[in-house]
Amino acid sequence: MLKSMMRSKKSQELLTEINVTPLVDVCLVLVIIFMITTTAFLEPPFEIILPKAHTAEQTKEENIFVAVSPDGSLAVNESRIDPGAFFEIIAAKLKQSRMKLVVIRADEDALSGAVIDVLNIVKKAGARRITFGTEEIKE
Repeated sequence: MLKSMMRSKKSQELLTEINVTPLVDVCLVLVIIFMITTTAFLEPPFEIILPKAHTAEQTKEENIFVAVSPDGSLAVNESRIDPGAFFEIIAAKLKQSRMKLVVIRADEDALSGAVIDVLNIVKKAGARRITFGTEEIKE
């Protein structure tokens, strides 16, 4: 009789602990999703029509985006900048970057001379890798 009373008392104890493992798993998945999607939404302050290419790829690294508009305006990541200060700004961004990867997103109507000037300045500033942003041709 005494043993049965002790067993029933133990079985009646409430579970007071909360398992937080599923909560942590959901939070980590959300962090990963936000990290991936934020790089896809970096848009320059002016409209750019990218040239079409068969080999367009989405890079998921620590990129520095340089946008060149048809009228020669420049933007680094999401900020429009003065072309005279471009070297200093890009050099400072490259010093902070581990990958030193620059993606030049030039409008298809941008002057080739302006794009080449941007390319030369980016090289001089210390970029290790330079690539051009394109849109994939949909067949």
